[in-house]
Amino acid sequence: MTTRNSHPNNLTFEPMHKDDLQQVLAIENQCFEDPWSATYFRLSLKRPRSYEYFYVAKREQTVVGYIIFYILHEEEAQILNIAVLPACQRQGIGKYLLASALEMIHADAEREVFLEVAVSNLPAQYLYRQFGFRICGIRKNYYGRYKDAYVLCKGVEEDDAT
Repeated sequence: MTTRNSHPNNLTFEPMHKDDLQQVLAIENQCFEDPWSATYFRLSLKRPRSYEYFYVAKREQTVVGYIIFYILHEEEAQILNIAVLPACQRQGIGKYLLASALEMIHADAEREVFLEVAVSNLPAQYLYRQFGFRICGIRKNYYGRYKDAYVLCKGVEEDDAT
């Protein structure tokens, strides 16, 4: 699956391309205090790894969000990054990105899925709980000094709330 058009807000879910990079970097820089570098994105898109997935949500030709995840092996996946353009938040785009990624992750095998989320990021935690994620650990100072992260996991026995 590479493109979906089933979202009511006319969104598509498609692989990120180098032409999307400028818009993705703008979202990255608006959403995170310590954004990932342009070099990381460029190199990852130039030399993709078989387990690494970069996808965008687009409305017409505009990138409104993106998600990066790894499918590490038959039993495990990791959501690395998810962000939505601030002007488009609270429109279901994050939920659409996560549901689409989980559909891909579980397409050929049931996998346990992990992610980190800032302890202070309550809206994101609410979203992840809707999909059955639960706290399974904590990473001290993960986002910098005194900025802890919860490690969330979703086991194969939980159902998606899509």
